[in-house]
Amino acid sequence: MLKALVKKQLLELTAPLRRSSATGRRRTGWKAAAFGVLVVCLFGLVMGSVGVLDALICPPLTAAGLDWLYFALSAAPALLVGVLGGGMMAYSSLYAARDNEMLLSLPIPPGMILGVRMGYVWFLGLGYQALVLAPAYGVYFVLGSRPVAAALAMVPVLASLGCLVLAVSCLAGWAAAMLGGRITRYKAVLNLVYAVAVLALALGANVGVRQGLTWLLTHLDQVQTLGGSAWLVYLLGSAAAGEGWAVGLLAAAGLGALALCWLVLRRNYLRMMTTRRAGARPAYREKPARAHSVRRALLGREWLRLAGSTSYMVNSTMASILMVLAVPVLVWKAEDLRALLALWPQAGACGPAAGCGLVCSVAAMSLITPPSVSLEGRTLWLIQSLPVTPWQALRAKLDLHLVLTLPPALAAAGCVVWLLGCDALSAGLVLAETALFTLLTGAAGLVLGLRLPNLHWTNETAAVKNSAAPVVTLFGGWAALAALAGLWWVTRGLLGPAGALAACCAVTAAGCIGLLHLLRRWGTAAFARL
Repeated sequence: MLKALVKKQLLELTAPLRRSSATGRRRTGWKAAAFGVLVVCLFGLVMGSVGVLDALICPPLTAAGLDWLYFALSAAPALLVGVLGGGMMAYSSLYAARDNEMLLSLPIPPGMILGVRMGYVWFLGLGYQALVLAPAYGVYFVLGSRPVAAALAMVPVLASLGCLVLAVSCLAGWAAAMLGGRITRYKAVLNLVYAVAVLALALGANVGVRQGLTWLLTHLDQVQTLGGSAWLVYLLGSAAAGEGWAVGLLAAAGLGALALCWLVLRRNYLRMMTTRRAGARPAYREKPARAHSVRRALLGREWLRLAGSTSYMVNSTMASILMVLAVPVLVWKAEDLRALLALWPQAGACGPAAGCGLVCSVAAMSLITPPSVSLEGRTLWLIQSLPVTPWQALRAKLDLHLVLTLPPALAAAGCVVWLLGCDALSAGLVLAETALFTLLTGAAGLVLGLRLPNLHWTNETAAVKNSAAPVVTLFGGWAALAALAGLWWVTRGLLGPAGALAACCAVTAAGCIGLLHLLRRWGTAAFARL
């Protein structure tokens, strides 16, 4: 029975290699091999990037006798990455697995199910850690001072860190299971907040790491006493470097945390698997019905679809959130930015076009319309059976893009205009080009969504992230922006900066008119044929 459970988990782990989430079809032959090569190349790219950074800091730290600090700078991020990755998988794997009822109907002890699933989460957390820690060991084997001791400690350290990650992941999954019923209504919004928080953490960590490494490499003489004040970091780094006492303490901590987690979960695991915590019960309240126009009703339908899909909301509205957050940042750092612009001799002539291009490049990342047709999926017949025309249905999708993207884009462009101190003509042209380019990318995304639909997905994430339409729209929008920048550069000598920007507005407006005409003619017929 244990062998069968382990085999089931291995099949679940390798399922993305054997079956496409976009179409639900089985990958065979060269398709499976190509997907495997793509995954290996992606992992190699991540590990290679980490290895380059490790190669820069390893020689000076090992020459100063700070081998423990070198490994601490790699082990601490590896632990964090493992917790973030394993925590996301613990809830769906341990507490909300789809095969709970099937397994409980078989003569399998719940403790055995728990053990196999905990091993699965442990293996996933170990893989996330290896992306960061394995390149550090590889660099140390070549450039380090004690490669043999580090090689002997590598496997025990990875296993011990995996146990710590597993314990924390199980705790995070348990908290999500306890709160699951209470936050179901706001699940998509909370996931969006979580994604924004992770992005802010990553940006802050990037700045902090660069400043910290700069200080570290220029003050190595002051780091000798750091181990006494940060003993947990010292323990982690010493264990990874191969110090026997540290490896023993880390292994004891990892196994102890794992044993405690196992005892707590084993006692309550059966109840957790069989309990369904529903959200708040809806209460009927009588209220007068209000009639809305067809356009507003269809826009409300698109809004409800967006708010009810976590992957759609997170991946499609991130650009709007970034532009909203950029407004207070630009106002807060206005004086510093003006001082920086004063060092640019051509800021007065090129500033409006450069600022407009920056805002438009972020607005091009708003991918609301490209997956909107594919997300209809097998329920496409519902919108096609309503007493509305295909153009009204398509216009509602474009309206949602404009409602969510245009106001943040205009606000960010307005801040750029205020920051640069543009005249009225340049300011109006910047705002006009921003609005036109936002409409252009939305209409282009809708055309590509109709031309490259994916209506046979098994997971909505495949329609949002793995379809061709969002990818082509994103890079196509940036390519169009690069072409407009080239047009401005070529015509600025003849027409002047403002005249060149007006020419870009005219070209963008012509593109918008052409795409809207294409949607009215070809797009409506294509939508009706789907």
